[in-house]
Amino acid sequence: MIFPFFAYFLSISFCFSATIAIIDTGFDLDHDYLKPKILQHSENQDLSGQYFFDNSHLKKRVVEDKSSIQEILLYRNLKAKGHKQGLTVEEFDWFNKKTIDKSFMEKVKLFKKHSHGTFVAGIALREGENINIFPIRGLNIPNPVVAIQDNTQEGILPPKGKTPEEKFQDEVKQSLERISKKFAKICRLIAQRKISVVNASYGITYRNILSKFRERYQELTGSEIDEVKLKLVVDNYFQELFSKGERVIKRYPNILFIFSAGNSGIDNDLFHHYPSKIKADNTITVAAMNGEYLATFSNFGLNHVDIGAPGVAILSLVPKVYSEDGIDLYSPSSGTSMAAPYVANLAAQIKNTNPYLTANQIKKIILLTGEQKDHLKTRLSSGAMVDNQKALRAALLSKDFSLDEAINLGTSGLIPLEDKISTGTYPVTTPEEAQKKILEVIPRVITPQEVDEEPTIQEEGVKASSTKSSSSLSGDQEKGPQDNLVPPPLIPQAPPEKSSDPLPSSQSEAQPPTPSEEKTPLPSEPQSQPPEAQSPDSAPSSPQS
Repeated sequence: MIFPFFAYFLSISFCFSATIAIIDTGFDLDHDYLKPKILQHSENQDLSGQYFFDNSHLKKRVVEDKSSIQEILLYRNLKAKGHKQGLTVEEFDWFNKKTIDKSFMEKVKLFKKHSHGTFVAGIALREGENINIFPIRGLNIPNPVVAIQDNTQEGILPPKGKTPEEKFQDEVKQSLERISKKFAKICRLIAQRKISVVNASYGITYRNILSKFRERYQELTGSEIDEVKLKLVVDNYFQELFSKGERVIKRYPNILFIFSAGNSGIDNDLFHHYPSKIKADNTITVAAMNGEYLATFSNFGLNHVDIGAPGVAILSLVPKVYSEDGIDLYSPSSGTSMAAPYVANLAAQIKNTNPYLTANQIKKIILLTGEQKDHLKTRLSSGAMVDNQKALRAALLSKDFSLDEAINLGTSGLIPLEDKISTGTYPVTTPEEAQKKILEVIPRVITPQEVDEEPTIQEEGVKASSTKSSSSLSGDQEKGPQDNLVPPPLIPQAPPEKSSDPLPSSQSEAQPPTPSEEKTPLPSEPQSQPPEAQSPDSAPSSPQS
């Protein structure tokens, strides 16, 4: 069925460019792929928040020697391969030796934190034309990288003469004010530049704040805090964060905020996670998907997590400072941090398709065109994972129909998916082929402790406790099939191809073909308490003998 308005669509050349502001650890401003896409400052713009744009820390490596970088990239590639298809005996032995090497694992973690913002920026530009990105360095990075000084984080020392209890309460209040004021300042800067989409792949977790406040109370008072009292302090802390954050976001209804749900494998309806639990008409919180199934590390929540998107072994850019001989490097990452920019990219494409859509209308398109899954109906508010083709088709139709009519037409099947006019592009694969491809690449179970791709806000008022993180598969998973044919390269040297699948998939084109796997089981029921501290890093599932 061909509608007459399609002739009008074909005659349109879109010159609007949507911009995604990326609040993160900063991204590589000198990268050949990212640099042309960076929104430039105009001379009359207020740059009073200049420290938010200083990404000079990415001009220096946190891991110096070339051989270590090669090993880190190989380690990350093997980790991604282990999630999908298992490792050979040789690969498993090497990976296991590296995992128990504390010095090496410290380098892996430093590299990961240093590169996080660049990973996210690359995914935010994964598809579509005329999309700009805008760097907001809203998160500090631990030594040896020097963190940018931010005067919104400078606390006022409690006056002398106050009791230890009063000093503790003051520090809690100052921490709350620093985080809230910094977020408000960032949003103001973004609004001044008329940016339409914000990606925030970071989070403050209930467990982290609980631990920090417990330790700080003991340091100040010399005694342990009552756990009931501690829980009340933490609950009030988060409620204030959510309340202040919601008020800020509602000031900017023209900006769509995309939040990562968190990587603890827990229910956000039951436990606090900031900023992802801020709910407004212009916010979307994103869970990570393993193929068609919710990743086991991903947070969820029927009332506080909206939709799922690919978040396992997603290939993206490595900062240019690690390149050798001008060759761009790529590395796979997993986490809700990777799922959020996938949705931010889709939101920008929708905005480019119809610039007159509001933030709330873009949100509605994304959520209502998602691919419904029975197993997501009790986990996510939409019960769905994103469907790019249907969302973009609905955006295109919204130019001539009401939004509800456009969404209904876009998801009805009345307009064939392979009709180039409906999406503006020729399909490379049929829907049946894409569906088969998805079913063939359902990855392995990934536990929360192995995902460390989500940075936390680091602020100075309350000392942070040390936390363990792991970066590999748990040892009690099913064994993966042996593959003696295609070991991953030491350094990937080809950029990831843009996906042309009509259905979303977490498969990276740079990964070798994978055999069919059993479907990933759903995460266990939510716990009444936060997960206990996780064990140190473990290796992927053992290879078959």
